[in-house]
Amino acid sequence: MKNKISEEEQRQLFISLWHDHNVQLVCEVPVFCRSVDLVKYNQKERAVTAVEFKTHNWKRAIEQVISTAVSFDYLEICVQKPKTQKVQEKIIKRCGELGVGIYFMESEKQQFEHVLLPQKVKKMWEVQKTQVIQFIEKGGCALRG
Repeated sequence: MKNKISEEEQRQLFISLWHDHNVQLVCEVPVFCRSVDLVKYNQKERAVTAVEFKTHNWKRAIEQVISTAVSFDYLEICVQKPKTQKVQEKIIKRCGELGVGIYFMESEKQQFEHVLLPQKVKKMWEVQKTQVIQFIEKGGCALRG
């Protein structure tokens, strides 16, 4: 696979490699005045996780996912794996402080590494979360599950 990959290609590869059939994946879920790149929905636990994809600018991915925090149980980002250990550690440290999970993508190997699990969002707005779940359950562009 080419080294330069778009966010859409990154997301599609993530979806194609997804193997947890207990979790439904839904793209472009509307939240406030924008949409979340991908939502992971565990129907059994009624838990929703927002995932933002970025090919670069991991700080922007964090900003975007944090801006929707009140609507979700968990928050994650998926970014290209940085070339240096120092940058990897910087991303892990910042996300750890915020409770945001991380997937690093390796384009050459076409694989994802879940390097940091998300922490449960502390201040969630149940009404907004319910709207997200209702959108998903009404058939909001479901991909797998």
